[in-house]
Amino acid sequence: MNNIYPIIGMSPGNSYFRDEVVKELLQKVLEKYGKAAVMIADIPAISTYIALGYPENRARRDKALPQGNALKNKVRRATQELNYSDNQVKIIDWGTEIDTNSEYQKKYQEVTELYKTNKKFHEAANLATKSALKYSEKQILDIESASKIAVHYLLSEFAFMEFAPKYLEADKVTYIYHKEWSVYESYILGEFDEKKRGYLGFEIVTTQ
Repeated sequence: MNNIYPIIGMSPGNSYFRDEVVKELLQKVLEKYGKAAVMIADIPAISTYIALGYPENRARRDKALPQGNALKNKVRRATQELNYSDNQVKIIDWGTEIDTNSEYQKKYQEVTELYKTNKKFHEAANLATKSALKYSEKQILDIESASKIAVHYLLSEFAFMEFAPKYLEADKVTYIYHKEWSVYESYILGEFDEKKRGYLGFEIVTTQ
């Protein structure tokens, strides 16, 4: 069997990730794979809060980073309660491990270039971003402009997944999420650019 590393994506500010959900997610994934990386894109989430109308300093200081830290603490508590080690559950720190990494930045440029030049991917990424923004309780006056800012979050996640196999020393990484994510599923199947990405996977894991 190839070395497959599961990556659990958790979004700062997403009310779905309650303590019991985080614990159940870890348990299910660890039972299958024996390990997991938890990816909390708190730095990219700053763009989401800017799109929702917050000034950049407040988006960073009052929203994205505190909510990212709260999620990391939930993961740490669940890891301890389930008696997993830090080697089994790797919590990725975006600010220190990802954002400044030149290999990640290279992948981000590649994904951004695809977004700029591929109409199908551009439209699908914007549509997915609009759908996410509409779940916010904050009123958005101009959804088109907001989505152009917030799409940075989605592009950052895609770039991270492209970067992850090398970073985690895995033959393949698979993104664990709790519902369908059609834009990412289409991306890894090569439906936008005819490049099948066999080193990337996607798996839905639901909780009670």
